[in-house]
Amino acid sequence: MKWSKARALGQHQLRDKSILSKILNSSRIDRDEIVCEAGTGEGMLTQKLCKHAKKVISFERDPVLYLRALKRLSGFSNLHLVHYDIFKVSNIEFHVFVANLPYSRSRDAIEWLALRKFRRAIVMLQKEFVDKLQAKPGEPNYRLISVIGQYCFRIDVLFDVSRTSFLPQPHVDSQVIRLTPYIERHIDTQTLNDLNYFFSRRNKKVSSLARTLGPYLSSCHTRNRKRIDQLNPQELIALSESSKKMLSK
Repeated sequence: MKWSKARALGQHQLRDKSILSKILNSSRIDRDEIVCEAGTGEGMLTQKLCKHAKKVISFERDPVLYLRALKRLSGFSNLHLVHYDIFKVSNIEFHVFVANLPYSRSRDAIEWLALRKFRRAIVMLQKEFVDKLQAKPGEPNYRLISVIGQYCFRIDVLFDVSRTSFLPQPHVDSQVIRLTPYIERHIDTQTLNDLNYFFSRRNKKVSSLARTLGPYLSSCHTRNRKRIDQLNPQELIALSESSKKMLSK
């Protein structure tokens, strides 16, 4: 199989064009909305988005794919095509996020979205990653990304995508999901850092962790006999908030 930069980046090009239409329909884009697309590829989905949105900001970090998309999409005046890694960008405003990303960037996407304000996201992800997003406390698949995803978003699985829909064909199937932010729930980079710290000790009991953090946790946490990976997302966020309040005193 011929080597290519796209293959080196872990990209699998979608060859089933009917999936693009399903993604577009699921996005329900209005004419007054700005769409942010992560992973332009060769621009097949991008051109559909441009026909429905007020503006499309599309990011592609592969120089070969970027140049192909630039040529293909030159006729769209409402498109801003960016040759850059989207997850290194913070000052961007949009209403709808759409992505078909390399599987290696799935966690980056969820963490990046958790820090943004937007209306909805339509994202194609590896099915195994979606399973982790939806895992419950105490389950083997329950991870940091489960906490971030479930705390910040309502997660709806829209449809399955077979591995045969891609070229080269990956080893796993995919799913397209919709993420709808909970307006009243917000996290920041410090919360992400706290959660990373907690999950690096996922098998430790909260009471044991409290002895390490000392005065930074409230008394209710010092008596908690649950393991870190048995706490639900709200409990883990509360643990982070407790440590922040104690540090600020």
